Amino acid sequence: MSTSEALDELVARFWSSEEVGTAKNYSPQEAQCEEHFVRTVQRGEDGRYTVSLPKNEEVLRLIGESENIAVSRLQSTERRLARDADLRSQYCSFMEEYLQLGHMDKVEVGQVSPGRCYLPHHPVVKEASTTTKVRVVFNASSETSTRVTLNDALLVRPIIQDDLRPIIMRSRTKQVMLVADVEKMFRQIMICKEDRPLQSILWRPSPEEEISTCELKTVTYGTKPAPYLTTRVLKQLSEDEEEKFPLAAKAVREDTYMDDVITGTDDVDEAVNMRTQLQDLMKAGGFRLRKWASNQLEALDGVLQEDLAIPSTKEICLDPDPSVKTLGLTWMPGTDTLHFQFTVPSLVDLEPLTKRKVLSVIATLFDPIGLIGVTITSFKVYMQLLWTIRDEDGERLDWDQPLPKTVGETWRNYHQQLPIHNQIKINRCVIIPRVVQVELHCFSDASEKAYGGCIYVRSEDFEGSVLVRLFASKSKVAPLKIQTIPRLELCGALLTAELHEKVSQAIRIPADSSYRYLETADHTSPNTEEG
Repeated sequence: MSTSEALDELVARFWSSEEVGTAKNYSPQEAQCEEHFVRTVQRGEDGRYTVSLPKNEEVLRLIGESENIAVSRLQSTERRLARDADLRSQYCSFMEEYLQLGHMDKVEVGQVSPGRCYLPHHPVVKEASTTTKVRVVFNASSETSTRVTLNDALLVRPIIQDDLRPIIMRSRTKQVMLVADVEKMFRQIMICKEDRPLQSILWRPSPEEEISTCELKTVTYGTKPAPYLTTRVLKQLSEDEEEKFPLAAKAVREDTYMDDVITGTDDVDEAVNMRTQLQDLMKAGGFRLRKWASNQLEALDGVLQEDLAIPSTKEICLDPDPSVKTLGLTWMPGTDTLHFQFTVPSLVDLEPLTKRKVLSVIATLFDPIGLIGVTITSFKVYMQLLWTIRDEDGERLDWDQPLPKTVGETWRNYHQQLPIHNQIKINRCVIIPRVVQVELHCFSDASEKAYGGCIYVRSEDFEGSVLVRLFASKSKVAPLKIQTIPRLELCGALLTAELHEKVSQAIRIPADSSYRYLETADHTSPNTEEG
């Protein structure tokens, strides 16, 4: 069979595949992006993948000259670095690492051909990072002389990973939780040589040196299809290695959100097997897992200290309760609890209170599955109120106009209570050990201001012990147009039914809201013949 026939067969299988059948819901551009990946992805002898940028050739031809603006942006960045010696040192180290790891190559002067697309770059400082504090961001949305950007010429990518909510939900149903991070995930995937000129940059370690042209050889954060290409490669890796590593392949497909792997099992032995398979599967594709954490230290036996998110108990740790941030939530492996870390600015910094300042604080409150739904609902109602306020001339209050005294006082009361939420600790696991039955219990309600619902998980073990815990909630503010309470209660019931469907799909239980396990522990289940 010729290469072209093999590719045609591969694409035909793609379109008829049930697993990738969700492509039928893709937009034409998303489907084109997926088909392009299937046709062009390659895997080298070392296991690493090489991909091609999915492009709109018609728009690509409209990209204009970009070198001049790249020079201007480089000089601007150099002036910023000159004012901060530490930032300059970290920035240069970041770029030097790019060169040393082979993720970027300098282009010889005689090989700098026209038609390149130059990406400006600048530093982003993330003090909370436990690894790299300063990262270099490459701007593929920078306009060229024709006002067409590289991202304009790249295709819209389909979303192939689960939303973070079902991933968090599933993690709460496992007795042993495993968390890891894929090191430099984007930069472990190569870009084909033909597309590298589109990822050109200008760089020099100091203003005294000549400016060099470099090509970024790997998938680059900042280009529109980069998240898709990386997650699609992980999915491809899981399919290619599933026969060898079935547990890990399933976890990569279902329990990975970007570069965070958040999975779990129901016992320590299986967790060790899962962790080992994940390490081996990722290594087979040129990836490395780090920042490992678990609520059971035995599950991490054999992991190098440098690859642990939290030092082991064998070492002295000054933090009495070390935590791991997982998709915006903070998880305490030692106590196996979730809690929130809201950074609340002082009222002095917010004065005078304006709509812009208040909403900027509210936007930082991250509660993806509704563990503090009461607070979030109160803020939703308050936000709706801000949109109804009028000034003395009857005009809607502007973003930077001071809030009326009574409205501002309401916010001050909210603000005083916000730090209390940092003290709330929520048990991560909602399932009782050695469970035989799980039920979802749904409740909904409504008022004149809002409506919503919540779901509790009731689990029972073989001995009849019962555990009931809040699993998820969701709410919406009532419309400004007055509605009857019965109508709002129906809206609440519908919202709760939709939430129940999402929860059921996330944790994969039948539609009757309950399921049973056959007992496999030391004693015998009454469902077996011996019982």
